[in-house]
Amino acid sequence: MKRLGTAALVLAVGCAPLDVERRTERGAVLRTYTQEKTLGERLPFADVQAQWPQLTVRFTTADICRTEQHAEYAEEVISTRSSPGAAAATSSGAVLAAVGGGLLLGRTLFSDVPDRSSIDREGRFGASSRDVATGWGTGLLILGVPALVAGIVQMARGGEARETRKADELLSLREVPCKPEPADGVVELGGGSGPPPQPRMTSNGALVLTAEEVRGMTFTGLVLDGTPVLLDDDDRDRLETFRTCATLLSIPVNPEALAQEARGHPERVRMRRELTRTCNTLPGAPTGPLLEALDAALGDAADSGPTPAPPPG
Repeated sequence: MKRLGTAALVLAVGCAPLDVERRTERGAVLRTYTQEKTLGERLPFADVQAQWPQLTVRFTTADICRTEQHAEYAEEVISTRSSPGAAAATSSGAVLAAVGGGLLLGRTLFSDVPDRSSIDREGRFGASSRDVATGWGTGLLILGVPALVAGIVQMARGGEARETRKADELLSLREVPCKPEPADGVVELGGGSGPPPQPRMTSNGALVLTAEEVRGMTFTGLVLDGTPVLLDDDDRDRLETFRTCATLLSIPVNPEALAQEARGHPERVRMRRELTRTCNTLPGAPTGPLLEALDAALGDAADSGPTPAPPPG
């Protein structure tokens, strides 16, 4: 009986499950630092500058450097251990153990006279009230004590544990050209709808084109020694603006023709005026006479009203 009780106690305590809940709380930032890494591939880049009537494209080769901004901070991991059945096991075990112990302690209060109202085949009378109380008390103790101990152990094993550790967070990531060096080579102007222009050779890492030369070219990209050249958005816009203005500003200003076009198709004249204003972003671009003629033509068209349609027939 003692071995049986000990085995039940060990099983009850050893097999008692525990629920573990973990949560993480972020603490104060300890430090911030930057990591730089060269990706090891040199690429050609171009910087476009305009000074009317010339467009200067300067070529460089540069590595791609990855810059990472990190923050290191303290992080606290909180583990909460609990057993949902610990309280129930403790209370039920305590009740069973108390009743069983009470029966054993008070078994002398019961009669030890055998139960003569029942007899087995061997002629023995039934158990006395004291024997019945002793049996019930022992059984209840066997059930109650393990449950009580298991509940107490589970409650003791529960609680909260805190662990502080360092954590790292990536704040930003940039890949930018680094370690630039001037580059000379053969420049191809490609990507246009017509036949590509003749390749050009750079001088001191630069290629200079005039407005007259660009006016007759159709290209959308640059290639240096067979490798496409990388342009940022501003340089690409400056290149496209120069190409557009090289054609737009080469047309002779004819105020009479502009006034007639403004009366018939004012939207075309307004679009041409907006394009001409864009040319003002190019230093030295001669946009003044054309803008004056366009404003005058649109003003005259507004004063005269719409042109009447010709009579039918």
